[in-house]
Amino acid sequence: MKKTHINKSQGDNIKKANNPSGVGSYRFRCVKKIKFFTWLAILLFALPAFGQDWHVPEADKNMDNPSPYTLENVKKGKELYMKNCKSCHGEPGKNNGLPLVPLPPDVASEQMQKNTVGDLYYKITYGKGTMPQFESTVSADDRWRIINYIMNFNPGREKLLANLPAVKAKLLASVNEATKKVEVFAEYFDNGHFIKLPEASITISAQKVFGNLKLGESVTDANGRAEFLIPSTLIGDEEGYANIVIGLNDDYEADKVVLNKVKVGQKKQVPLLIKKGKIIWSTNKNTQLWLLLSYIASACAAWIAIIYVVYQIIKVKRLGKTDNS
Repeated sequence: MKKTHINKSQGDNIKKANNPSGVGSYRFRCVKKIKFFTWLAILLFALPAFGQDWHVPEADKNMDNPSPYTLENVKKGKELYMKNCKSCHGEPGKNNGLPLVPLPPDVASEQMQKNTVGDLYYKITYGKGTMPQFESTVSADDRWRIINYIMNFNPGREKLLANLPAVKAKLLASVNEATKKVEVFAEYFDNGHFIKLPEASITISAQKVFGNLKLGESVTDANGRAEFLIPSTLIGDEEGYANIVIGLNDDYEADKVVLNKVKVGQKKQVPLLIKKGKIIWSTNKNTQLWLLLSYIASACAAWIAIIYVVYQIIKVKRLGKTDNS
């Protein structure tokens, strides 16, 4: 049989005749781009996991904890853990940590407990990836106390701090705006009725936009009463008002008391930005027209871009159907 030779030009013409609109080629390029950006997104999300591979120097790994493993140190370590670590690692034994990549391990888990005390100290001190460093924010002694608390969940150690159910309690509080003094009365439930709660730790905080700012602590006396003087450095709103939050420690189950709109802080200094005719932006009628139009144009452009992307996806699907038919 005689072979027929087709040159490149003839081959291109045949391809165009079979696919005059270039549908297959266009669809192929679009699918290729979608695959590329999909893999790129997967890679970017996976990078933190690769960056969390720990290599602790041998000298640090074999360090001993200079803080004695005592009930007092474990309790202090728990307070520090609740303040600095709970938001990511969650409550011990409940596997309710923050859904990061990689997942922060539960302190009671085998993954956490296989670390030496030296490993833990190194990781807490220097951090890596999604794990922040605490060298500059938590003292060395307190870092070792946190480790004592973590070791409280180690199967090979005596459990000094048991997870006993919280005692039911209640709080009453008031504030004297003139003296800026907070007075607290605490009771706990025992044998069917509430009685005075002595020697209980009370935490006083101020509500802020992104959580509560701890102002200090006080301890109840034999009559269940405690006092706390609001620091003069507390900054309230533009008129000096602040919301004060009073709570008991985690050993007790009690609703926090919120003293709303009490005038115990300094007046918040707000820069004067609204100067008629001399500003480019404000929240009132003095907003410049050109700036408002620029904002609207930017928002419209963003929506047009989104609509265009959706249109291209629909177009690819339609071309795919046409090609298959």
